[in-house]
Amino acid sequence: MTDDASSYMSASTSSLTPSKLCSKTYKKASQLFLTRRLQEALVALEPVISTKSGNDDQEVNGTELVSPIATVPATWRIKVWNLYITLLSAIIDLGPEEGKITIGQKEWKTISTQVRDGGIWEKVVQTGYQGREGSVDAEVVYNIGTLLLNHSPSQTVNQQRLETYLSSYGQPNLDIEEHLNSPNGSQRHHVRPNGGTDTPKDLAARVRLIELFTLHVLPRNEEWEYAREFVNLSEVLDEERKDAFLQTLDGLKEEKEQGKLRAAALQREKDAELERQIQEAERQKAETAEIDQAAQQKGHKRSGGEVDYGIENPHPNGNIKGKKSAEKAGSSKAGSSSRAAVSPSSKNLKKPEKPETRARQSLALATVLRNLVQNLGKSISNNPLSFVRSLLFLLGLLFALNRPNVRERIRRIAGSGWQKIRGTVGMGVKVSYI
Repeated sequence: MTDDASSYMSASTSSLTPSKLCSKTYKKASQLFLTRRLQEALVALEPVISTKSGNDDQEVNGTELVSPIATVPATWRIKVWNLYITLLSAIIDLGPEEGKITIGQKEWKTISTQVRDGGIWEKVVQTGYQGREGSVDAEVVYNIGTLLLNHSPSQTVNQQRLETYLSSYGQPNLDIEEHLNSPNGSQRHHVRPNGGTDTPKDLAARVRLIELFTLHVLPRNEEWEYAREFVNLSEVLDEERKDAFLQTLDGLKEEKEQGKLRAAALQREKDAELERQIQEAERQKAETAEIDQAAQQKGHKRSGGEVDYGIENPHPNGNIKGKKSAEKAGSSKAGSSSRAAVSPSSKNLKKPEKPETRARQSLALATVLRNLVQNLGKSISNNPLSFVRSLLFLLGLLFALNRPNVRERIRRIAGSGWQKIRGTVGMGVKVSYI
C-alpha cells in the first residue's frame, strides 16, 4: 500500500463518526474472518481498538487520545470486542508452524503470549473502557474468561480479574472531573444501579459469569472450598441455582479425583509392564548365556574325545610314503628273484611281522578299553541314576550271597537242577542204546 493510499484511507476513516467507523470495520473484518483471512481481519480491526486512530489535534491540545470503540454504543462495542477475541482464539489455534506461515512468527508469538499471560484483559479494559474494569460489558468479560480458560496454562490471572470484576460490577463512577469533561455532562458507560441485575438480561449475564468463575476457573486452581463459599454467599443466585451449582461442584471434584485414581492406576500398570519387560529381557539374556555356555562345553568335550584313538598317525604322509617305497622295493626284489623258491623266503618275511602285529593288537585293545571307559564315564554323567541303581543292585546281590542260608538254598537249587539234567541225559543214552 502506497503513502497516498494510506493517507486517503486515514482521511476517509477520520471523517466518519465512531459508530459508523465501528460498523464499517466490523462488517469488513467479519467477512475476512469468515474467509479465513485472519491477518487481514486483524489489521482491519486495529484502527477502532487502538488509540493511534485519534486526531492529532487532540494530542496537540493536551487532551487524552481515545480509541473509537470507547465512545460507541454498547451494541457495537460488544460486537467488535467479541470478534476480536474470537479472532485471537483462531490465530492461537493455528499453532506455531501454521501461525508462522499465516501471520508471521513474531506476530503469532506476541498474540499467543498476550493471551496466555492474561494481557488481553488489560488491553480491553484500558482501550475500550478507559481503565474502569467494572464498566466492561458482561458478554465481553465472559468471552475473555473463556479465552483464557482455553488457552492459558494458569488460571491465576483469570481468577484475579474475575474476582475484581465481580466485586466492582455495577458500581457507579464517582469521578466528577470525568462527568464535567464528558459531552453534555453524560456518562459514556451505562451504570448498573442494582449490581448489574436490574434486567433479566443483566441477571442472566451475571449468572453466566458466576458459573464460569465457580465451576470452571476455581476448580482449575484447586479452589474447591472457595467455590462452595462463593456460591453459598452469592446474592444473585437463588436456592435452586445454588443447589445445582453445589451438586455440579461435587460431581466435578469426584470426577477429578477418579481421574487422578485412574491416572495413578494406569501409571502403576505401565510401571508393572515395564518391570515385566525388564525381567523378561533379563531372563532371555540368562537363557542365551546358558545356551552359549552349554554349546562351548559340548564343543570342548568333542574336541577332547576326538584327540587320539590310536588310528591316526602323527606323520601320515611319511608313513604312506614309507609304505609305498617299501612296497616298491619289495616288488622289485620279488621280480628280480626266482618265483619258484618262495617258501623259505616267505617264512623269513613273516617272522619279523609278528612284533608289529602284536603291537597293533595291543594298541587296538588299549583304544577299545579307553573308549569303553570314556563311554562309561559319559553314560554315568548323562544318567547317574541308572549307574546308582546298577551299583545298588550289585551291592545287594553281594550282601545276599554272603548270607549262609542264601548260599545253601542256591546250592540245593543248582544240585536239583543238575540231577534232573543228568537223569534226562541218562534216559537219552538208554533210549539211543536200545
